[in-house]
Amino acid sequence: MTPTLILTRPAAQSESFAAEIMALWDKPLHIILSPLLEIVPLQAKVTRPHAVIFTSANGVAAAKTLKLPKGLTAWCVGAKTGRMAQEAGFDPIVGPGDAAGLVRDIVAARPSGVLAHIRGMYTRGDVAAHLAAAGIPCMEVVAYDQRALPLTAQAQASLRGQQPVIFPLFSPRTATILNRQGPFSGPVEVIAMSDAVKDVLDCENFSKVSVAVKPERDAMIAETLAALRRLAAVG
Repeated sequence: MTPTLILTRPAAQSESFAAEIMALWDKPLHIILSPLLEIVPLQAKVTRPHAVIFTSANGVAAAKTLKLPKGLTAWCVGAKTGRMAQEAGFDPIVGPGDAAGLVRDIVAARPSGVLAHIRGMYTRGDVAAHLAAAGIPCMEVVAYDQRALPLTAQAQASLRGQQPVIFPLFSPRTATILNRQGPFSGPVEVIAMSDAVKDVLDCENFSKVSVAVKPERDAMIAETLAALRRLAAVG
């Protein structure tokens, strides 16, 4: 049987993930792009900080409108966000892949001056609050909204069928939106990017829930390919 991979990140990110999977997978696969989030820029202002914090690639994109100086230090949650920050003109310091680990790195380094967390309307981890509690001033700059979208009709039809479906989920926000659209009658496997994503899920809606080894894109690709191999072996 041919599995279905439903990708729920914003369109450009889903297309990039799909292309990478297809480059590594040589068996039949049905891919459906069904973004559950729409990134909407918000009007935001920030007084010049000594450094910025990016806990997502969307934060880097939003920062381009804030007229921040080139070469500003950017604390980045992971490698991909770090690459994007560098391309945008920042001087990145790359964290371990999750917000909690990034906060620990910042606290250990104890940077001087005021930091600015460039984030979306919905966020987890209380980055600014944890830093403030450690004596590191950090302002929050809400620069974009993550508006919920429904599953497409094509995705909904697949979830009512008998073919196996794989959902890679990258954020607690996406998991929350997906919960609201269940229950799902078909065999649905979720691959969560982190325990924080899994903790939000209503696991009874799904036949299997697994967590990537690291909260990174490469780990999500590896876990997705492993799930596809398991399904191919069963089929």
